[in-house]
Amino acid sequence: MAAISDILFSSPLALLALASIIPLIILYLLRPRTIDLDIPSLLFFLKREVQRNKLSLLLRKLIRDPLFLIQLLVLILLSLAAAAPYIMEEKVSGQHTVIVIDNSASMQAGGRLDEAKAMAVERLSAVNSVVWAQNVPVLALKEGDKTRAKEVIALTPQRAISADIAAAITYSQRLAGSGGTVIVFSDFATWSGNDPLVEKGLAEYNGVRVEFVQVGGKSNNIGIVNGWLEVKDGAYNLNLAVKNFNDRKATVSLDIRTGNEKRGGTLSIPAGSTRAYIVPNLKTGITEITITGGGELNIDDTAYVYIPVGAEGRVLLVDTREQTATMTALELLLPAGDVEYSSSLPQDLSGYGIVILGMVDNNSLGPDPAAILTGFVDSGGVVIATASPGLTLIGGSLLPINITGMSNETDLKVVRENPVTAGIPMKDQEDDPKVDLEVVRHIRGSAPEDATILMEASDDSPILSYRRQGEGTVVYLGLNDVTGDDAWSGFAAMPQFPIFWKQMLNWLGGTDSSEHNIRTGTVIRMPSTQTITYPDGSTLTSSSLWVDQAGLYHIGPQVIAANLYDARESDVNEISLDASSVTSRYIERPEVVRVDVKKDITPYLIWVVLGLIILELIIIKRRRELS
Repeated sequence: MAAISDILFSSPLALLALASIIPLIILYLLRPRTIDLDIPSLLFFLKREVQRNKLSLLLRKLIRDPLFLIQLLVLILLSLAAAAPYIMEEKVSGQHTVIVIDNSASMQAGGRLDEAKAMAVERLSAVNSVVWAQNVPVLALKEGDKTRAKEVIALTPQRAISADIAAAITYSQRLAGSGGTVIVFSDFATWSGNDPLVEKGLAEYNGVRVEFVQVGGKSNNIGIVNGWLEVKDGAYNLNLAVKNFNDRKATVSLDIRTGNEKRGGTLSIPAGSTRAYIVPNLKTGITEITITGGGELNIDDTAYVYIPVGAEGRVLLVDTREQTATMTALELLLPAGDVEYSSSLPQDLSGYGIVILGMVDNNSLGPDPAAILTGFVDSGGVVIATASPGLTLIGGSLLPINITGMSNETDLKVVRENPVTAGIPMKDQEDDPKVDLEVVRHIRGSAPEDATILMEASDDSPILSYRRQGEGTVVYLGLNDVTGDDAWSGFAAMPQFPIFWKQMLNWLGGTDSSEHNIRTGTVIRMPSTQTITYPDGSTLTSSSLWVDQAGLYHIGPQVIAANLYDARESDVNEISLDASSVTSRYIERPEVVRVDVKKDITPYLIWVVLGLIILELIIIKRRRELS
């Protein structure tokens, strides 16, 4: 039984409600009472005595009135209940059970995850924690009762990733503590990370019971285990690898859907073998390839592909100079009719797909360049703005840099890997890799919240950044092509310069779609907080994305296609560990560990208040004051 001094409050400010007893006391003091008449013959002797005993008589009357006492207690108890009182209880660590549920991709075969949930709710104790074993452990519940643990177990989601069971055991043993119990529910078909048996032995040596519970059995499956895009002669071709994990030959049908267009094919696969299938001439947008008759694991029956709409139309280079290094690079990369040069920005850009701003000024940009370029980008165009003093005429509402001035020498570093940065020369420094390029002048500024920085200067000024706007893209390149004594850097004179422009045009033209087609288990960092729509329809507002579902993710106007592409997870016909043959090395270490477990006593106070109210009604009824 806890002493009064052991009682704590979650909301101590609510104790101010105790002031409500003051009006109650005043109300009872002001109640009509019997009037004492002054008799002139006795007034001289008794008046002084009456004044002296007046307060004590009133107090005795209040204390003797049971209704007053009941109502006083009700107000005090309600005030205490509003402050959420609780006491701290000592818990023996052995009472704590940690439920580890493997919800990796292979657990979706043959109802394995549902079986694990059903078995887990039968193994709960007084205090339970729930951990989901994924490529990193996820704590779903910490020290909850049976009711709450059942609710969380029922909510265990299906995920298209591998499970690091060993990491989940290591994490769970810290939760359970010495004398606690960790129960792992898994198919033990495959895992990532260390061997679960090794981590089980270490946990048992530290005094934590670890039990393996196997769910499911061997299942048949045929699945898509790999896929990649190739661009050949301007066409997108998807290469798929489909594996038959069964012990007999099988033929599967493939349904290919791009928008409203449908086509199909068949593929014969020998037992235990992998066969390639090429889907030629994919169109831009979303394509889904589904095999029929794939077996009991459905997550690897469909491959998702997204090809972004690239910049279409000619390239326009706006520059006040007659000949530049960028012109030379474009002439090497593009057919003669696909690139055009101009010393001024045209009012109508509808015939172009990409506009490159070289050295520009007030005369070359015209009176309102921001409006012209914004309309061009909103309709799907691409603007590449290279470093030039004239960019201040456009302003930061469009550019992925807020210009604040000019600076001199600086070091450069790649902030985020991108196909565009792949050809930039780097210094061989593992701890702090820097760009192997001398920069003697650059534009100082900062990046807007919705801009993505790929490369920056030592003063955090963006050197290569981009932002999506409307249907198009705006890129800022802080390395211009000025040469000679006025050069800002030596980039234009390097052999990597034309390669850089080739990668830039491929990326903007959509021929490099690696950023839009990824494998599950990938973590994506975004430049700002954005609303993400997951394949299952759920949404999340975050600045990072952990890809743990197969399907299509929508981040604003961007689409990302995610696929499992994991032959080990798809091989549900293989059981890597037989849990029934695993022995225990548990070492008994009885000890009591004090854990901060809150026990809420608010419900007890409420029950006392209800009892007092019932008692008050009974007293009123007996006094015949209840009408």
